[in-house]
Amino acid sequence: MLTVVPTEWGDPDALSEAGFCYANGVGTKKDMKKAAKFYRMAEAKGVNMVGNSWIWKDKYLDDEDRAMKAKKAGGGSTTTSGKKEGGLFSRKKSTPS
Repeated sequence: MLTVVPTEWGDPDALSEAGFCYANGVGTKKDMKKAAKFYRMAEAKGVNMVGNSWIWKDKYLDDEDRAMKAKKAGGGSTTTSGKKEGGLFSRKKSTPS
């Protein structure tokens, strides 16, 4: 595997480089799922890369990452009927007097 020791240590630059190598097939077989995983790990360490929103698409996520994405998204609370209430742009409904 590419840069095994630095990625195991969690070096952000090594994680983003490993993601680049897997995304472009440099020194290894091209694997977009592995690339996305390394890019997400680098992002968690504070590396910001423009144009990497694709790493959060469902087809590149494994089960662990899907759970993390769902937790991160959060949203409003749900009622017993299953409908969401109170979001970013929600407002109270007026009642007739």
